[in-house]
Amino acid sequence: MAQIILKTLTICLLWQSIPIQAQEIWRESFSVPGKGIWGSDDGTILSDFSEVDSWTLEYTNIKLSGAGDYAQTVSTSGGRFEVCDVDGEVVWRSQWINIAGYENICIELISAETGSGSNSLTKYMKVFYRIDGGDKLLFSENGLNAGNWGTLNSKQAGVTGDSLQIVCSISNHYAADKVILDEVVIWNEQQSVPPLKPYDVVINEIMSDPNPPVNLPPVEYIELYNTLGIPVRTNNWELRINQVGKKLKDNWIEPGGYFLLCATAAVDSLMQYGNVSNVPGFQGLLNKGALIEILDAEGNIIDRISYNDTWYGEIDKRRGGWSLERIDPGRHCNQPGNWKASTHANGGTPGGENSVYYKNTDETAPVVNWAIAVSEAEVELVFSEPVDTIVMNDIYNYSITESGNPSNIEIASAEKITLHFLEPFEINKIYTLQINILVDECGNQLSQQQYEVQWNSIGEGDVVINEVLFNPLPGGEDFVEIYNNSGKRIDLSRLFLANRNKEQELNQVFSFTEKRRLLFPEEFLVLTRDTNSVIPWYSIQCPDCFLQMERIPSYPNSEGNVVLLNEEMKVIDEFFYNDKMHSSFLAETKGVSLERKFISKPANSRNNWYSASGDAGYATPGYKNSQVGQETHGKPVITFEPDAFSPNHDGYNDVYIICYQVAKSGFVANISIFDAVGRFVQHLCKNEILGTSGEFLWNGADATGKRHPLGVYIVVVELFNENGDVYRYKDGVVLTNVLE
Repeated sequence: MAQIILKTLTICLLWQSIPIQAQEIWRESFSVPGKGIWGSDDGTILSDFSEVDSWTLEYTNIKLSGAGDYAQTVSTSGGRFEVCDVDGEVVWRSQWINIAGYENICIELISAETGSGSNSLTKYMKVFYRIDGGDKLLFSENGLNAGNWGTLNSKQAGVTGDSLQIVCSISNHYAADKVILDEVVIWNEQQSVPPLKPYDVVINEIMSDPNPPVNLPPVEYIELYNTLGIPVRTNNWELRINQVGKKLKDNWIEPGGYFLLCATAAVDSLMQYGNVSNVPGFQGLLNKGALIEILDAEGNIIDRISYNDTWYGEIDKRRGGWSLERIDPGRHCNQPGNWKASTHANGGTPGGENSVYYKNTDETAPVVNWAIAVSEAEVELVFSEPVDTIVMNDIYNYSITESGNPSNIEIASAEKITLHFLEPFEINKIYTLQINILVDECGNQLSQQQYEVQWNSIGEGDVVINEVLFNPLPGGEDFVEIYNNSGKRIDLSRLFLANRNKEQELNQVFSFTEKRRLLFPEEFLVLTRDTNSVIPWYSIQCPDCFLQMERIPSYPNSEGNVVLLNEEMKVIDEFFYNDKMHSSFLAETKGVSLERKFISKPANSRNNWYSASGDAGYATPGYKNSQVGQETHGKPVITFEPDAFSPNHDGYNDVYIICYQVAKSGFVANISIFDAVGRFVQHLCKNEILGTSGEFLWNGADATGKRHPLGVYIVVVELFNENGDVYRYKDGVVLTNVLE
């Protein structure tokens, strides 16, 4: 009974320093006596380690003279390990202890001695620990004890790793003294973690489309990042993808650490990148985009990201193998401006700092992308980024001249609302919408506060057909270009494109788009089924002037009708085309558009269409037509400049420029170059259809790209048309190497 009481007192003394919230991981109390080594009268070392699997003892190069010399467990004080009169050093080692998944590991043990011997060379206890098979490390508190030290607690805190071993080197050459090892305890101090706030842990990287892989395993993953300075536990957390929730396993995310979530089959592939956990029933991520939410155990949203594939910013990386990375984990607003495709050579950075990381504070004020009347009493507002929804829903933040405040507000999202008014708007009248106070999620205030809105009727001639490509190059697509010829802001969702059948009835009537998009006065818009099959073939000045329709009417190569309709299915413009409307000088019309010359004249008026010019690339989708008409008469105007040019890429007179302007469409050009003695050198263009204005450039090279010899050259320009008009112009120019 006395031994039990003593042992209990020993344990209580040790645990006085261990927090109440501690979680014990491993303990050795030496409760079984007689395990270890001892001497004999003949000097033989005897031992008994049966049924001992939690520790070992190394005792080479020692001497034991009799039964009173030993290093073994004894029953004193309820059990402890003693070393008495050992000539040399014994090394006590614990088993390798699994500490994976724990943070802030602490080790404590009792290191004691009795007797009067004080020689530090022959009486000591050195206490070490090893992590994951590494070298010995001395305890930070009472790790080296020698001579007369009494009873001490040896301690080591802050240990992290997967496996741990405790090593005690002990020596005692005194027959009347004892060195004692007792109550070895490993525990985890479970810190009191305050409740999480939104964005304490953020969604930091998304691999939604891992194929074809760049240099990462072809598996999907979501990376979380702990922004705090303390560990975070994921017990009873939930991952939601498009409102479908799955529970997370109980794991810890270390301070400033990363945590990968994936399907069960992907865990082995991602283990090399650090802390990873499978999500049972992981449903996968959509390539085009999805809503991802992380919720804590109480159901509070910690972070949410609604990503889409436009965030990559690079078309090639949308095709797979690249992750989306968060630029600044400390930014929680206007997320489209805070994500981009990874730039790492592997295609992503799972478990590590993002390759695109930098401080990305949002100081950009929100803007109204458009304010448009969508009915006679409704105005739709779309913002450039999410806006504070509390402020957004205040009807007194909005007012319209003569109509006052809206009666109610319909919130479609943090970026889109509809204001409902009691008084109907007058058709085609422009009203002023006043917005008082609106801020984005970062607190940036809307800068512009007044906007013009208009409920309009779309009538004949408001929007016109301006250019048509009906016979594209192989691999290309038809397109129809329209032009806003009114002073109205035209909602494209109210327009339709069609053709006619053999009975001249409307056929294949297709809406431009279901989404709101405004066509402002004097703007061009190109309608096509596939923008990627148009843009590569032509010079594009306005990539944003394209609208890819889900379906487009068919336009035969020989002839057909292009019909433009409003929402009431009334024709607002129509063009009957025929392949014979192209220039007679064209040997091939494939890939050449027909351009409207005069907006002011009816689409089907005589001679109002002509082939796009060769120097414009045979089509001008999205910008001013090369054959735009001019109500002028007179001879063509040709200018040549400079008098001398030096194509050495110094930015000064690197090319020779021939500019032209003609009064009407239909001219064809030949430009020939001769040397100083009149010998033919090359054609700069041959039988090229001209627009009403344009230019030709010569960089001093021949058709193969080889530079002509330096010297004087004669340039001859010949223009002619189908009416037999012929005009000739001549200029001399010096090709040199250096101009001062």
